[in-house]
Amino acid sequence: MRIFLRPVRIEDGPNIVKWRNSEKVKAHCFDKSQVTLESNEKFYHAYIKTGKYKQFIVERIDEDFGVSSYPIATVYLKDMDLGNRRCEFCIFTSDDQEWNTKSQRIAIRQLLKKAFEEYNMHKVYSYVFRENRDEAELLIQSGFHEEAVLEAEAFDRNGNYVDVLRMCVIEG
Repeated sequence: MRIFLRPVRIEDGPNIVKWRNSEKVKAHCFDKSQVTLESNEKFYHAYIKTGKYKQFIVERIDEDFGVSSYPIATVYLKDMDLGNRRCEFCIFTSDDQEWNTKSQRIAIRQLLKKAFEEYNMHKVYSYVFRENRDEAELLIQSGFHEEAVLEAEAFDRNGNYVDVLRMCVIEG
């Protein structure tokens, strides 16, 4: 399996809107509001074009019938704190069958490499609902460790406050 990250483009909007609005993805997000093509375009110009977020489309390279690639998900770094050299890592799951644990680990490791080598980050952190043990385990397999438990930090999909894990990885 070959996976690569390419910078997000405005033309990726329909996929991002579809992925972000799926119930599976919203269940993992603090902000559960619907995303539209218009709101995604505003986000793109305010955060991606300005460099505040470093967002990438995860593409699967298919070599079985000639070389081609297709998008299967998106990953990004946000809240780039250049002074303290830290940022938040975010990942969208998708319903694509290619977006499995193996491809997710590859994409996470590729983005961490960019964070440390290209963007000079010292620390990358992520937030995971404590109840999502599979997501926490995926991050652990990708190099993160549990840094803290934030009690009753956010609403889950049922409107109940739940604990959130802050996971992190430090360069080196």
